[in-house]
Amino acid sequence: MSKLNLQLYINGRGPVSSETISRLNAICHEQLRDNYTLEVVDIQLDPDRAEEAGILAIPTLIRSWPLPITRLIGALTVKSRVLTGLGLSELVDEA
Repeated sequence: MSKLNLQLYINGRGPVSSETISRLNAICHEQLRDNYTLEVVDIQLDPDRAEEAGILAIPTLIRSWPLPITRLIGALTVKSRVLTGLGLSELVDEA
């Protein structure tokens, strides 16, 4: 498996954002081990970056590699939804 490049767009560091980051890190670490990078982008601190990425809702998770680019919006705490959205449905049965 090639290394997944992920960007998570959040709005501030409140409880919802913190839980999303924590749960997503846990899912990725458990299922992907070291085969991913996760960059967290706070749209309050970097609104230009969010605009460039076309972020319309948060949280949004973008898988930029491998292609094609995929986006998941909202509810990033459900393991099966995250894995399927990342194109890793073969791992859903193991989850």
